Amino acid sequence: MNNRLIAILGFLSLTSCSVRNEVSPVYAANDPAVILRAEKRRSMPKTIEDKAVSLLNQFNTDAANTDMVLMIRNESNCDFTMHIVGPHSYKIPVAAKKTESIVVEQGNYEMRSEVCKSPYYTHKTFSENTLLSIRYAVVKNVDTIETVQ
Repeated sequence: MNNRLIAILGFLSLTSCSVRNEVSPVYAANDPAVILRAEKRRSMPKTIEDKAVSLLNQFNTDAANTDMVLMIRNESNCDFTMHIVGPHSYKIPVAAKKTESIVVEQGNYEMRSEVCKSPYYTHKTFSENTLLSIRYAVVKNVDTIETVQ
């Protein structure tokens, strides 16, 4: 009986804590700097805008520019994360039937992933803006396919 009472009280104390999704300032003594908990939310659109600006700027033809846009189009029915290793390393999650893009430095890269439980591995040399399409199709059993004559 006591174990049940302790379990119920423990459960009630854990579930009684409420979580609020409000923006509330946190003040530190007489410090004029106010830290908002929503500051990350405010900065997020800036990073999206910065990404869009950097992607669009890559389409300008400048011989001194060593960066390029890599677009990965996932034409499979599975989500995957592309690991890109070269002068710099990147990890890009790509959802099924979606396209993701990233600005990378030109050079030689090793790309690997697992698409629908099948390994993908290749070496690529990127010197200009590139679109990489990843396709995966399930091949039906030959015995079950009907031929049309």
